[in-house]
Amino acid sequence: MEIVMETTHPAPINLELPSTASAHTLGVFRVALTLGVSAAVIFGLCWIGSLLPFSSPTHAYVSLFTTAEISSVRALAEGTFWSLVFGMLAGAVISSFYNAFTRLQPR
Repeated sequence: MEIVMETTHPAPINLELPSTASAHTLGVFRVALTLGVSAAVIFGLCWIGSLLPFSSPTHAYVSLFTTAEISSVRALAEGTFWSLVFGMLAGAVISSFYNAFTRLQPR
């Protein structure tokens, strides 16, 4: 009776350090959606703040996105929509430029 023992070799260990100059890109749609939803949430919080008597700075932010009465439901709907659109546009532009400028990073 013969016993055969198989030897396994461990995987080689990579001793090289990772390159810090690797090109990293951002997903344009993901960043656009993230900024759009974030802007809409911030608008909603500012609209709620405009209902409080001691929070007058939020009125200025709400008026950036709508001409409706600051504390109206119409202002909430219009402002949420336009801040979502503006945030998505800003996210798409920022991530597109970020991706375009990755070639400028030194190697």
